[in-house]
Amino acid sequence: MTRTFTATRGYPPFAVPWTSIRERFEAVADALPDDVAVVCRGERITYAQLRDRALAGARALTAELGDTRRPVALDTSCSLACVVAVVTVLVSGHPLVLLDSQLPEERRADILTRSGARRYRPDDLAATTAAPTPTLPAVDPTDTAVLLFTSGSTGRPKAVRQGQRLWLNQAADFHTTLGIGAGDRVGMALPISFGGGMDVVVFTLLNGATLHFLDPREVGIEEVPQWISGEALTTLHATPSLLRAVVKVCADTPTLSGLRLVTTCGEAVHGDDVTRLRALLGPESTYCNLSGSSETGNLAFNEFPAQRPVPDRVLPVGVVAANKVVRLIGPDGRPVPIGQVGEIVVESDYLAEGYHVTRDGEATADVTKFGRTREGVRFFRMGDLGRFDEFGHLHLVGRGDDAVKVRGYLVEPADVESALRKLTSVDDAVVVAHRTETAAALTGYVAVSPDGRAPSAADLRRELRDTLPDWMIPAHIVLLPVLPRNERGKVDRAALPAPSPRPAHVPPAVGTETTLAELWAEILGVDRVGRDDDFTALGGDSLQTQQMLTRVGAQTDVALSSATLANFPTLRQFAAHLDEAAGATPVDRTSVLVPLRPGGSGEPVFAFAGAGSTALALLPLARELDPHRPVHGLQAHGLERRGVPDWTIGAAARRYLREIRRVQPHGPYTFVGHSLGGVIAMAVARLLEADGETVRAVVCLDTILGGPLSVGGPDLPRTLATPPAVAGPPPSRSDLWRTRFRLLTAGVVQRPAQEQWDLFHELGRRVSLLHRLKPWHGRVAVVMAEDNPDEPSWWPVVAPNVVSVERVSGDHVGMLRAPHVTRTAALVRAALEHTA
Repeated sequence: MTRTFTATRGYPPFAVPWTSIRERFEAVADALPDDVAVVCRGERITYAQLRDRALAGARALTAELGDTRRPVALDTSCSLACVVAVVTVLVSGHPLVLLDSQLPEERRADILTRSGARRYRPDDLAATTAAPTPTLPAVDPTDTAVLLFTSGSTGRPKAVRQGQRLWLNQAADFHTTLGIGAGDRVGMALPISFGGGMDVVVFTLLNGATLHFLDPREVGIEEVPQWISGEALTTLHATPSLLRAVVKVCADTPTLSGLRLVTTCGEAVHGDDVTRLRALLGPESTYCNLSGSSETGNLAFNEFPAQRPVPDRVLPVGVVAANKVVRLIGPDGRPVPIGQVGEIVVESDYLAEGYHVTRDGEATADVTKFGRTREGVRFFRMGDLGRFDEFGHLHLVGRGDDAVKVRGYLVEPADVESALRKLTSVDDAVVVAHRTETAAALTGYVAVSPDGRAPSAADLRRELRDTLPDWMIPAHIVLLPVLPRNERGKVDRAALPAPSPRPAHVPPAVGTETTLAELWAEILGVDRVGRDDDFTALGGDSLQTQQMLTRVGAQTDVALSSATLANFPTLRQFAAHLDEAAGATPVDRTSVLVPLRPGGSGEPVFAFAGAGSTALALLPLARELDPHRPVHGLQAHGLERRGVPDWTIGAAARRYLREIRRVQPHGPYTFVGHSLGGVIAMAVARLLEADGETVRAVVCLDTILGGPLSVGGPDLPRTLATPPAVAGPPPSRSDLWRTRFRLLTAGVVQRPAQEQWDLFHELGRRVSLLHRLKPWHGRVAVVMAEDNPDEPSWWPVVAPNVVSVERVSGDHVGMLRAPHVTRTAALVRAALEHTA
């Protein structure tokens, strides 16, 4: 439907004819007594049944509490009883306080103290035995219906007094603007304690629709598709983060195609989110992003019918809601022109009534944000900044303290977030400005996609440079498995970890340091590199390391390997090593053993790299282990330096054993092996034990038993879901001979890094096919990546004394990279501590 609007007033205003929630709900129930009002987890109730139970409960509650209008706090849950209890309190006239099921008990206790509420569980409220009062007290439109405690994402939670008239306007607004009414089957995939959840409850029941309630936190996101299709929902309402998860689990299915309307609320939405959703919706479906606050109720609607183009950025807030006027005020207190940024001030009769004041006279927030204009119109100063575009759409720019100047340029973190979210390896992102007395810097917190190769921080910075200017590239990128969220689903900024501090910037010295700093900055995607910056700490992974070593080696004619960077990790140290080695005969310390962290006086840990992987891939793990224990990596002979590779596990084990004994002649020994490295580690352990030595433990990281290793090995019980040992179509005859030739020259002919690694990976696969896996009876701990197809029950066949089998997020390679390596390292540390 096309509507006209002005820059400060959006949808046309309408009259709200009711005076209380009770009055409107009784009218709906009288008109639709036999219609189903609520469906939740197999239970349902009609409007007449809900009306009778709610009014009877409200009379008993009022008799029990007296005429004090004391707030009533409910412990919420995903149940029909909870919805009935909510309606009971709303029609009683007592202010409703919602206690989310995910809140810690100390937070609930604080809410009860500050609100002075009487606490009930839904079943207890239904069982109230006080003699009911014959009539319920009258309710005024300004009386508090809900005492809503905010999430506290910007400080201590505020208690907002939301009046009857605010909620009546909300219900009328959703009917008028989005057409919610009788016949709709409204899907609420939100906790009932969220402000957005209460919105759905109220606008559904006050408009005669049927409420279908499911809290994914309690039942799991996997249940959502069946719920949507099984209940034949017509509308779906969620937070943006939850909707992203729903889109993932519903991909390639018709689950969402029957919805006429999908809405989100609570956070910014990006154009990519809408594009992905649209691919699953029907041709007549509409998506709408809702904006508002606890103090204002609905602020704006941004409707996207199927034909409307979607912007490739954060969506505007949209068209200002009916019965609301938005003014943008500059620092001088005067309105700003269209296109300019000002503080958002909302004028309406349907705002919250103010902030709650405790019995001790303490205000729960700044009460001066509410006021009246000279004309007597109520207003609220949001503290957010916004601007109107030429179409009358309101854009949120952030809070007054969000925007930051970086190198003299004003940067909006939301713009950087939008760029990060567009990267294929990014699942979610938030950007925060960190300020010091002298400067400001952006930190990007990135939840990496679990479906592909985990990126490094350097990967992301380089990709961002394709779309953002230098000053908008975050100084720090912190990789996380998921973004921390509070009980209301919003990003919990207080729980975001502080970025690892970089050393104070010391400019590189003239000469080798300056040349090397420029190369490091180019490869790592940073604007500058100081003398004490660490290549790996700046986000470099094994691929970027090999790129850097190859280019430096070509420019200087100095022999370099993974051991070089491990031993000389900072710019100052690496440049000094180059200067010292220049002109001298290159001496390669080793091509097999790489000291990843040589310092420490404790027993060393030997870490075996997988097939086709350099030992440097284990450096992030090594840096997370006990700092008192040296860590040495082991990699295939010929991988980095010319040499004939080992064609059997036994040959590799004997070579590795010689290298290990040069460092540690006698045990006890401790091994960690990734992928095929776990098998080689157990083979070395078997050789050591035959020589009378002790091996404390072998920790196997994603060693896959069910692939080539299972050919001719022990019998592993398979199911129909178990992938075959050797998957995929057979290679063509020409490919087979080409691969054979390349394998025969592996290690002898040096190739580009990625080609060399791929060739050695294929060599490892061939070696695995020829190997006959035998059980090792020592202590084994296993950590599997989430995409490992093996059955955990197979490990006792291969390692009868296996002590633990754990899973971590990330794929085969990603488990060794940030952010997943933190969890992997914790499990390795725990396994090693039990052997000390």
